[in-house]
Amino acid sequence: MRNNQDIITEKFNELRALTISYAKQEVRDPITALVKWVSLGLLGMIFIITGITFASLGLLRLFQSEISFFNNSFSFMPYLFVFIALISIAVISIKAARRHR
Repeated sequence: MRNNQDIITEKFNELRALTISYAKQEVRDPITALVKWVSLGLLGMIFIITGITFASLGLLRLFQSEISFFNNSFSFMPYLFVFIALISIAVISIKAARRHR
């Protein structure tokens, strides 16, 4: 027959193993999934910001080089047009994000 001390030690070890596996399941796994989704979101945000930056610089260059109307006293207009385009993209993005909540 086993000793009471052996039974208590076995039950304590079983409780400790169960607690550790529960903590891994309920804490570590969701945090791992959260880190994965946040990192993918940040990577996507970097790509989107880079694309918008290049597109806005291209649009500004298009206005400055191809349209001769903006050469003299209206040289500020290409910057204004690109600024308005960027603000409209931001407003559309915010409205789309609020719609999906």
